[in-house]
Amino acid sequence: MKLAALYTVWNGLELLEGSIEQIQDHVDEIIICWQEVSNKGERSEQIIQFLERFNGTNIKLIEFTHNPKINTKQNEILKHNLMIQAARSLECSHFFLSATDHFYDPEEFCNAKMITAHQGYDVTFTKMFTYYKKPTWQLQPIEDYHMPFICRIHPSTHIARIPGYPVKIDPSIQITPHDHHLVFAQEQIMMHHFSMIREDIENKFRNAAASIRWKPIQIQQYISEYKAADIGDEIAYFGGRKLILVDNRFKI
Repeated sequence: MKLAALYTVWNGLELLEGSIEQIQDHVDEIIICWQEVSNKGERSEQIIQFLERFNGTNIKLIEFTHNPKINTKQNEILKHNLMIQAARSLECSHFFLSATDHFYDPEEFCNAKMITAHQGYDVTFTKMFTYYKKPTWQLQPIEDYHMPFICRIHPSTHIARIPGYPVKIDPSIQITPHDHHLVFAQEQIMMHHFSMIREDIENKFRNAAASIRWKPIQIQQYISEYKAADIGDEIAYFGGRKLILVDNRFKI
């Protein structure tokens, strides 16, 4: 297996290096696909200078320019397919998609990697723990959708909206072919999703891909809820899931 980690990057830069640190000894290529302007049209004032720290490393940087004529989810599909093609051009046999706020336990990662390699799965999936406001505040119960994990690169591998996809995931990351797939059990591996751990949470809410479904008043409600949240609260944005206190596992 020649494995590529594919990072899509615009905001959440403060988490990126910590995410890479967990998996860098267990992958063969790291590709960062970045954009200066978000899929909502907001320009980052930090990303170009931030990426300079990867100059002289073996991390590959590729730029994505969003298409303002299509929505955020369609742009995500284009960006993810660009990364898959980059991994294919590096002769990688497998890849996994990641964002700056995706973290994996290294031991779990290695074990799941071995299972994927030995069983020849086209696509694997993980469940996830989601964190809110602080890296020690976790939402329970876990969310009822999945994240693609390690996937084989076939000549035809790509992402497209697929009716009747067998696993509940975001439509912008429906990877195919997917006939031989595996959903890892929670005891085997979990993705730790620090999706709401941000230095600038308002930037997160303004530019999230899901924001195409929100009205401005909803965004303000989500921001207000975030700022007021405390342990034990039920978070409306996450369907009433409750905040519990956990260890700061990744020292964020």
